[in-house]
Amino acid sequence: MEWLQQVNWFVLAPELIIFSFAIIVLVGELFLSANAKRSLGVVTLIGLIASLASVAGIWNIETTQFNGMFSVDLTANILKAILLVTTSLMVLGALKSRFSMGEGEFFSLILFSVLGTMFMASSADLIMLFIALELTVLPAYVLTAGRRSARSSEAALKYFLLGIVASVILLYGMTLLFGLTGQTNFIAIAKELAKQKIDATLAVAMLMIIVGLGFKVAAVPFHFWAPDVYEGSPVPVATYLAAGPKAGGFAAIIHLFPVALASVKPAWAMVFAALAVLSMTVGNFVALAQNQIRRLLGYSAIAHTGYLLIGLAVADQIGYSSMIFYFFVYSLAALGAFLVVLATTERGIGESVTDFAGLHKRAPMVAFAMAVFLFSLVGLPPLAGFMGKLFLFSAAVKSNLIWLAVVAVLNSVVSFGYYVTVIRQMYLAPPVTDKAMPVSAPLYLSIMLIVAAIIVLGVYPTAFLSIINL
Repeated sequence: MEWLQQVNWFVLAPELIIFSFAIIVLVGELFLSANAKRSLGVVTLIGLIASLASVAGIWNIETTQFNGMFSVDLTANILKAILLVTTSLMVLGALKSRFSMGEGEFFSLILFSVLGTMFMASSADLIMLFIALELTVLPAYVLTAGRRSARSSEAALKYFLLGIVASVILLYGMTLLFGLTGQTNFIAIAKELAKQKIDATLAVAMLMIIVGLGFKVAAVPFHFWAPDVYEGSPVPVATYLAAGPKAGGFAAIIHLFPVALASVKPAWAMVFAALAVLSMTVGNFVALAQNQIRRLLGYSAIAHTGYLLIGLAVADQIGYSSMIFYFFVYSLAALGAFLVVLATTERGIGESVTDFAGLHKRAPMVAFAMAVFLFSLVGLPPLAGFMGKLFLFSAAVKSNLIWLAVVAVLNSVVSFGYYVTVIRQMYLAPPVTDKAMPVSAPLYLSIMLIVAAIIVLGVYPTAFLSIINL
């Protein structure tokens, strides 16, 4: 076991911290009293912040571990930091929430899913990538079923069955790629493919991998699970799913395709361009017909997957950097919107769009925050969503994908139609009651922190962009 002695455990500190806290929280669920279990959310938050601090400590380190299977670089660290920040805000907002499962079960599953996503961000090998992917989604399947209702069970079953099919397709594509090259390491695969001619087997392997990962990021036509899962799962779970597993999917794509499949970049870039158009168009137009707020946000997430895929269609460093920035600002806005839904549902307000009628009179700051989140998702200045779309669409124009940028702009205009419907209900429709809607302090703090981040990133994005200029 000489390779164990050669491992630099310091660069694995973020993952080791998350794993340790996941075990602590899970054990706490078994042995702590009911009152003491309420502190497990705080323990989870401490673990996430400690892991984020350890990511800062290895920020500029570049190395590989475990015989090249695990890679530490700036891209991986940025993706981990984004995941830890958004998950910390979710956990903060959910501290006072009611859970149908035990607090320890809920928070430990969240941490295990985060651990899988972090491993995906550092995967440099097909085996590591697949194992990390399954570690990301398996806890999500359990969390989705945590509502103990027919709708939650249906959503979890769809998520699980479609997820298994996608995993099998992905694994078969990886098997074909291994058969062609005899390698599982991304760099080694790239070297072998550079010596070979492109054939049908490679094309099939590439397409199967795209299908498998396309499911994980809810790209059309692999999106059918997303609206049902967002609608049927417990609200805290839907809040996490808005950013967590999707971060893992994009982490896998941004590491695998530009490195291992660099020799066929024009082919997969064209496929991602087509998926981007499909996802944007289907997501936005179907969202126009939605009356249920979580289902609306689910189709919105599909549309934003389309915007994110523009970075992969561009397939250069500017495209990847723009995609990472946009993923961050999208995750913040989507997370904030779901936290507002959490705040309203906990006070007995329904989940249809009309149930938000007059919200600005009952909870002025919550309604303001929701408006900020939705306007950021549209891409209105001076919010972060505008800057994210500006950089992403500009990258497409610079790569002579003007048609793709035009389609994206038109889809953004379409999205205004359903986002403004919610805002109109909050500010123009009369409220059912003028009774104030109280919000727990942790949830209110989380929502306001996201509002501040969206405004700051919209006004001054260069600080973050200079960090991710990879």
